[in-house]
Parts: sequence; structure tokens; C-alpha cells
Amino acid sequence: MSERTFPWRTLLFVSVAINLLIAGAVVGAYTSGVRVERAASAAATRLPGPRAMMAALPQETRAKVRDQVARTWVQTRTLRQQAAQARRDAFDAAATDPFDAARVRAAFARVRSSDDAALAEFHNNMIDAFAQMSPGERRRAINALRTAGPARRAVLRERAAPPAASDPTQPDNLTPRQRFRETVRERIRERRERGRGMTP
Repeated sequence: MSERTFPWRTLLFVSVAINLLIAGAVVGAYTSGVRVERAASAAATRLPGPRAMMAALPQETRAKVRDQVARTWVQTRTLRQQAAQARRDAFDAAATDPFDAARVRAAFARVRSSDDAALAEFHNNMIDAFAQMSPGERRRAINALRTAGPARRAVLRERAAPPAASDPTQPDNLTPRQRFRETVRERIRERRERGRGMTP
């Protein structure tokens, strides 16, 4: 009579095969640009701020809106300064001893109202810019704004403002490593846009 042993080799082979399948799926998804879609949070459903709006606009529309944004930037200087001061006051109120919750709540309420006042002026000027666009441009701009995700400040600043002649981020002034990074970032953006169905 023969003794049966546990099939360790078969079990090891099946385990390795499953692990390779999972690793292959992860690598394939990553290289093809698949992104996990998460439910939109309350912050993501809000209208983006000035920098995010400019970065989300298509290139041809961005030039038309840039003048409006520049005008708004000058008009809202005092409102932005008031908002910055309100933020400093709120943090100062939170840092004082003894802690006064009512005072801190009021200070943060002033922060919200001053931020809203500055942003409202920008939104009004964006409405004027939308009014000057053709229906097709407006549709593309709105679609781009709807799908705009949060972006880093450096990227937003780079996209929104025209670079100065002596700016080191200009393509002529970039190091080979920076050029390579920009090329990779652009390819990733193109894949994401293709994945969202934004390109024709």
C-alpha cells in the first residue's frame, strides 16, 4: 500500500501562478493609465479657484481668459489682503491662552467671508469671459472645469501665468532631466485625458 503525501508542489505552483497573475494585472493597469475612480467629495464638487480654473481651461481658451484674470487680480488685491489678514487673525486667536472658542469661531467665520468675497469677484469676471467665448469654446471650457482635479500649486502657476523671458522653466532653459520630467508628465496628462474621453 502506498502512502499519500500532501501535494506541496502543486500548492506552491498554484500560489506562484496566482501571485504572478495579480502582479501582472497591477503592472498592466498602471502602465495603461488606469485610475481608480473615487466618489466625489464635497470639496471636489465645488467650483475650482482661480488657479485651478486657469489650469483646467483648454489652451486656446486660456489666452482669452488670461486678460480677465489679470484684471481681476488687480481689482481683488485689497480683498485678498483682507483674507490673508483674516487667516492670520484666526490662527492668532486659536493660539492665545486662555482659549476662547467663540472668538476663534468668529475669526474663522471672517476668514470664510473674506475668502468668499475675493472669489466672488473672480467668478464674476469669469462669467464675463465665458460670455465672450463661442458656444463651442464655452462647452470645452466647462467640460475641462468639470473634470479638473486638484493640482499642485507649482503646476498651476506654471500653466496659468505666461512665463517670463528669463524664467528657468522655459523649454530653452530646462536641464535635460527637467525636459525628460516634463515630457513624462505631458504623456501622463494625455493618457488621462484619453481615458476620460476628452480627446476627439
